[in-house]
Amino acid sequence: MPWTDLAPAADFPEGSQRCIKHADHPLVVMNVNGTLHAVANVCPHAGLPLGEGERRGLTLTCPYHGYTYSIKDGRDLDDPEFGQPLRVYPVRIEGDAVQVDLAPPAEPDA
Repeated sequence: MPWTDLAPAADFPEGSQRCIKHADHPLVVMNVNGTLHAVANVCPHAGLPLGEGERRGLTLTCPYHGYTYSIKDGRDLDDPEFGQPLRVYPVRIEGDAVQVDLAPPAEPDA
């Protein structure tokens, strides 16, 4: 799937954290120090929404069970070796629009 517009860039001021459902993808879009990050609004641990979780720097904590994830690469910071990663979406600004790439992630090399 090609890049798709989410919303105007002005809708994501620095420090913002917004939940958006776009093309059946529940997302959390965050502006951290001027850099946009987009992750799935679904905790890999229990399938509950992450969007109301506390963000500190580049980490997002599930408000239900306290699992902590990197919003940069999706790593489960509580169990990086065996934990299931959080889906991270590529995000960019084109003109005045925030765009996200909803394509499925590439399969790791076997």
